Amino acid sequence: MHTTKRRSIAVALLVLAAGLSVAPASATANPAPTRILLVGDSITSGHEGDTAYRCDLWSLLTAEHAVDFIGNQSPEGSCGTAGFDWNHEGRGGATTAERIDEMTIGGSFNLGFDAALVHLGTNDKNGVNSAWTQSYMTNTLEPVYRSLVAKLRQNNPTVTIYLPQLIPCTTPPIPADGFLGCDVTHDGGLDNNGQPVEGMNDVWARIAADSSTPQSPIILVDHRNVTTGDLKADGVHPNASGRAKMAANWANALQSQLDANSVADQVVLVEPNGRWHLRIEGQADRTFWYGAPGDVPLFGDWDGDGLATPGAWRQGAGGGFAYLTNALPANGAVGVAQFDFFFGIPGDQVFVGDWNGDNRDTLGLNRGGRIFLTDTNGSGGEAVPTNYDFFFGVAGDRAFGGDADGDGDDGIFLYRETTGLVYYTNETPATGVASTADTFFFGSASDQFIAGDWDEDGVDSAGIYRSSNTNVYLSNTNASGGAPAPTDLSYGWGSAGWLPVSGRWR
Repeated sequence: MHTTKRRSIAVALLVLAAGLSVAPASATANPAPTRILLVGDSITSGHEGDTAYRCDLWSLLTAEHAVDFIGNQSPEGSCGTAGFDWNHEGRGGATTAERIDEMTIGGSFNLGFDAALVHLGTNDKNGVNSAWTQSYMTNTLEPVYRSLVAKLRQNNPTVTIYLPQLIPCTTPPIPADGFLGCDVTHDGGLDNNGQPVEGMNDVWARIAADSSTPQSPIILVDHRNVTTGDLKADGVHPNASGRAKMAANWANALQSQLDANSVADQVVLVEPNGRWHLRIEGQADRTFWYGAPGDVPLFGDWDGDGLATPGAWRQGAGGGFAYLTNALPANGAVGVAQFDFFFGIPGDQVFVGDWNGDNRDTLGLNRGGRIFLTDTNGSGGEAVPTNYDFFFGVAGDRAFGGDADGDGDDGIFLYRETTGLVYYTNETPATGVASTADTFFFGSASDQFIAGDWDEDGVDSAGIYRSSNTNVYLSNTNASGGAPAPTDLSYGWGSAGWLPVSGRWR
């Protein structure tokens, strides 16, 4: 059964001590990056050595997502961000009609892209004179703007198109030429009050409203929070604050599409010193610090928002103390616990799962084959109650949470080191003994076991991190009857001694 729940599973160090060796597979666990076409003039390509909004946007997007900027334009400007993707489709001084012609000749519309970000029209004002009227916008420029949308869809029928509400400019009127100047107030209506930029914004908004389709959505992105104070001295190009605002506007608009393109659960690696690594394919790891050396790393959706965040379980003389946060630390940052509580005693093996199907992960303990589960994450250092107390497995088994039957709540997976088998149950009884649903092999001695919904089918299955060759192996199938589970995905990553956890963090 498929579930809509975006659950995260966190696991302590789980060791596979014997059994079937897993052979590498060629597939990768991460999705292809979202390909984004950036279309515009110098407000996209850059001006006087900057990269316009592109460098800031790259930093915002790649903090959590795999993206690929698309375009045939040569690099322009400088960017201090490592791995910055220079590709774009902006050219300084270009009108919308000129960009369409150039991109047609250059084959840019034939490139494969998932999203197109458009900021064009500022240079179209240069053709406006005292004869400019609303009919000029409707009869002359609007057909050009609509043709751009059609071109973007020509070979990419499912592209999501992001159309602009243009940033202001302060170019003054030129009476000798009859040029009306820029719109700096953004208060024009359909008659535009002689304000070209406002008129262009009206057209872009109209196209977004009447041309969006379920197959190829059009999203209007309002950049009018960029004020005249966010412009350079030329009154046209954004300065540093303006570029940052534009990048944030684009990033916020893209969030839903990027989230939809994200994988479900992913493997996360934690160094013994508390440095966490989040993998973004083709880019440097996102890293942060959380917990202290010796802590058991945890990863779970503590607040039910669909995203996993860090936790740590620390053994002490008084018992086991959990430190959790609902915030994913920024790249390079040190995470701080937002709430903490007691659960367990020294020597317990701690794991994570959603035992009651409320989409919130809580903790479980394995004490020599006796399982203790809680439905509560405490907040003030108190001890949390045990809601389930039952037997499953024997001393030496390693336990972790997982939804093996796709019913929306987690049961328990066990790895029995003496036999090399994985055992699992789909029930979490309040008392008594849990029954075994099935068994299978996956992994080999010294592998570290994890579980997750790797293919977003609503069912959790096995994964391992093999420290000896620093490879991750994932299976999308829970085999039965003691048969080996297949390896569906694999990739190299990490270093020896790192600890795996798993969950959906983006």
